[in-house]
Amino acid sequence: MSQIFSEVEDPFLPQAPTKWPTILGWIMLILGVVGVLSAIWGFFNKSLAVETYQGLPDWIVSALRMLQICGTVVTVLGALSGWYLRKKMSRGYSMAKWWVVLCLVLNVVGLAIQINNRDDMQAWLKRTMLAQLEKQNQPTQQLTPEIIKGIWYAQAGCAGLLGIVPPLVIGVFLLGSKRRAEVATWTH
Repeated sequence: MSQIFSEVEDPFLPQAPTKWPTILGWIMLILGVVGVLSAIWGFFNKSLAVETYQGLPDWIVSALRMLQICGTVVTVLGALSGWYLRKKMSRGYSMAKWWVVLCLVLNVVGLAIQINNRDDMQAWLKRTMLAQLEKQNQPTQQLTPEIIKGIWYAQAGCAGLLGIVPPLVIGVFLLGSKRRAEVATWTH
């Protein structure tokens, strides 16, 4: 004779600790640190310098610089939220939600600027590529408009996807009712 046991939660036993805050905390911390390091790399590569954006309208240059500076601040926010999530502090949860919103806004605005001004951006990309080839003493290849468009679409598309999909997935994950209820029980 065999008995079938069903697993029932015992209300007197403590619940097993959830692992999502630790896992998400590490993911956010790693994303934040990588973002800060890439921002520092960009700053050292003269991404804010005047000569970097020559030929683009002034408002686009200002917008791109502001997006890069704000993006650096948002990546620091992401790293801090990951740190606090790992320790199951409720401020980490609220910081992570703010990170999601700010990341989505910055990336959508940046992508919209690039798409709406794609002719200027493609001309700037062509000038930049030709300057790099000349600097390396390589023969300048025929950069046809189709090649430039393809490179630009690949860069804008990949940057857009990488900037929008992870925050969107994390945001949907954070808004689950189980996670909100669990965060409400955290003591910090």
